[in-house]
Amino acid sequence: MLNIEIKNEKKIKIFNLKGRFDGYGASLFDEKTETIKDDLKFWILNFTNVVFLSSAGIRSLIKTEKCLRKISASLYLAGLNSDLKKVLKLTGLLHMFKIYDTLQEALDLINRTTSINETFAQIEERKYIIKWLEPQDSFLDFWEISDSSVCEFNADKLIPTNLKELEFAFGIGGIGHSRIQGFETLGEFISTPFFAGVMPADEHNLSDFIISENPSETPFFVFSGIGLSGKPEIIIESDSEIELNKIIFDYFQIIKKENADSLIMGFIILAESENVTGSFFKTKEDILTEKYHIEDSNEKKGILLIGTAIEKSILKLAVNKNFLHQIQKFPLDENFYFHGHCVILNKLIQTEISLEPLTTIRQNIKLENLEKVFHLNPDTKLKNAKTWISIPKNIRSSDEKRLKIQSDSELKNDWEIIIRKIYSEAGEVILSELQGGFTSKTFQVTSFDKDGRRLLPTVLKIGSIKDTENEVNAYHNYVIKFILNNSTTIMGTTFHGDFGGLRYNFVGINGPDSKLTWLTDYYKKLPAEKLIPIFDRIFTDVLKPWYGQPKWELIYPFKEHSPFEMFPSIFESLETNLGISADEKTIFCEELNTELPNPYHFLKYEYPKQKEFSKLWYKSITHGDLNMQNILLDEVENIYIIDFSETKVRNIISDFARLEPIFKIEMTKLETETDLKNLLEFEAGLADANSIKDIPKFIYRGNDPMVKKAYKMICKVREYANIVTLFDDDIVPYLIAILEWTYPIVCYGSVGQIEKKYALYSAALICKKIMEVT
Repeated sequence: MLNIEIKNEKKIKIFNLKGRFDGYGASLFDEKTETIKDDLKFWILNFTNVVFLSSAGIRSLIKTEKCLRKISASLYLAGLNSDLKKVLKLTGLLHMFKIYDTLQEALDLINRTTSINETFAQIEERKYIIKWLEPQDSFLDFWEISDSSVCEFNADKLIPTNLKELEFAFGIGGIGHSRIQGFETLGEFISTPFFAGVMPADEHNLSDFIISENPSETPFFVFSGIGLSGKPEIIIESDSEIELNKIIFDYFQIIKKENADSLIMGFIILAESENVTGSFFKTKEDILTEKYHIEDSNEKKGILLIGTAIEKSILKLAVNKNFLHQIQKFPLDENFYFHGHCVILNKLIQTEISLEPLTTIRQNIKLENLEKVFHLNPDTKLKNAKTWISIPKNIRSSDEKRLKIQSDSELKNDWEIIIRKIYSEAGEVILSELQGGFTSKTFQVTSFDKDGRRLLPTVLKIGSIKDTENEVNAYHNYVIKFILNNSTTIMGTTFHGDFGGLRYNFVGINGPDSKLTWLTDYYKKLPAEKLIPIFDRIFTDVLKPWYGQPKWELIYPFKEHSPFEMFPSIFESLETNLGISADEKTIFCEELNTELPNPYHFLKYEYPKQKEFSKLWYKSITHGDLNMQNILLDEVENIYIIDFSETKVRNIISDFARLEPIFKIEMTKLETETDLKNLLEFEAGLADANSIKDIPKFIYRGNDPMVKKAYKMICKVREYANIVTLFDDDIVPYLIAILEWTYPIVCYGSVGQIEKKYALYSAALICKKIMEVT
């Protein structure tokens, strides 16, 4: 059933639709529209509440659009969800209609249309129809390499961007997924927010094109260029056949009648030509020597031109010197400079001109209609020209337009591209790297919109494609279905090269000024008595839907808790860092004056033997890497969990065991041999417990208060482990889970020799306990 509510707003008829636009819905819509007899020329169909669109509904839309066109009226579709857009795309009709994301966007455009002041001009025999739009802020963007030099002409000198960021532009650049690929295709380019074309300077000179439905996901690499930012202020049409240089002179004459100070003009032209003359670089050497090769076409073709024209009097003003150096290479005559690139179209598809150039351009940009890209000679004659003109208020560096990225650590090229994709709506991001990631890098991100307003705090994680895909799948399978209160949400996902990126947002956060703090920071400054209520909320509230639903199933503890998948070179690290071989059965611990089993011998020989050992035990969804850097709190102590790449169903006590090595090894003072001796005595007391329900002994003769805190927190997480395992108090599955995170410490580059020794002897005491109780 399709509910149809019709209302008139000034010169606009709005149809608020709700329900299914299927066969029956189409018949209701046709019945309603056929009875309308007024003369309102703008119809908006508001699809915000439409859940289904069938072929019958599409036929009804086509019929309505054709009927309105006959009476010089227009149809606008607003608020279509992604599923409805897909239906139109699959039928090849997506670009037949004027489609806007929201009703308000469509209303704003129509109101802008109806406020147009239309005039006529004739200069000699040349006639123009001019539509004066509302004044708009616009800029001419100069894309340049900050430290450019001829002797360093290589892939590293390309500026990474994407089609959304680049917008309408032309210059020298390349298509590809990396700077190297971009450099291979380097040549003259033209771009719009959904399309780019390049004439590669590779001797073959066969133009290449890319058309994208996801501009922010489509990388591009610029060596130098000029771009247009902002909306056009003037639209000019002419059916006369006129040389481009005369068109430029005429446009300046028309504009200066309204604004005598206009010295710069940016323009987008769609036109026809029967004699196109252009030039291009044949090789990369030609780019350096600025040697152009001329090419003519005597066939009737369409043209999409993006360019700029500038009065030479601008030389007297304070303008970007590098820009002036470039534009002076393209004199039009004694008064003007002109530079622009075009894409040659097999034919120009005549269509109604729209206020936004993209709407009209899309009708012509089809792969089968694209021929080649080059610099257009201003002597070329153009006919039926439709032109969108911007009057830039300034010439600025592209750095002012591009996303500004600040980071306290070095970013790989692929990471920068991922950041530009995933924060494409922002103007600036400030990244602070969080320590502790093994296979991924995690950053706290402070971001600002393009007007400098602070956005909600987010977290960015960059890792391998496999890890990123695992995390997205785990999020949908185990997080979004269970963790509802103050939950983490994945706000964006993207991939580039060998990496994937995830952007986390946090439901429940108070606003842009909210501050996220890592649980690690809380742990360092708060006593155990204040920490325990926070941990209670994490495990018995936020994550209760995981641990509160255990299942009694077989586990394979030695196989499932093996550290080899993440740390395959663990034995080499042991020998390199501690000078111990995994083939030695025992090691002597001077600090405890005792012989202990070599835990790495146990790992090398006992784990394979026990690989198929199974045990009935409790399993549940677990996080898989629940360290304190993956738990955040805001200023009112809402709790947020991140990093779900290892989340799955496994041994239920895994997450509790994960925290124990952090408490005792990472969060205590360990600087001297005395510290090590005291901590190993503490470790021996922990290892004395024979079951998960036993409260371990506290043995410590040092003066570090963090050890007592670690003891209280270890007792607490063991209490959680005891609760979730119900009536089974076997400590071995817990100890094997601790070993999974203790063994790899010998590989960590971020910890010193003394921490590695502590981890070695800690693992040895745990292995000794396992051998005693099994």
